[in-house]
Amino acid sequence: MYALARLDALVNERLGGDKSRLFELFESREVFDLLRAADQPEDWYHFEPKTFDGDYLVETPEGFQIYWQERGTKAAVRNFTLLLDAARAFFR
Repeated sequence: MYALARLDALVNERLGGDKSRLFELFESREVFDLLRAADQPEDWYHFEPKTFDGDYLVETPEGFQIYWQERGTKAAVRNFTLLLDAARAFFR
């Protein structure tokens, strides 16, 4: 299941379908870890550093980083200390 479909399912399961509460899912690491474990190469959203084109939200030693990657080149790199802040920027 792709990341956005998985998030939709989690919103329905845990938040009664209220998409305005999406970021509550990122108040802990649980959903990030679920997304990371289910990362699909053909998805445009990735949660581990890889070589595929797409949007990335990855954990770093300093916190979390979001960026767009195309042909191995990272662009629009932003760093965050908190997962919640990174998720808000990533899923804008």
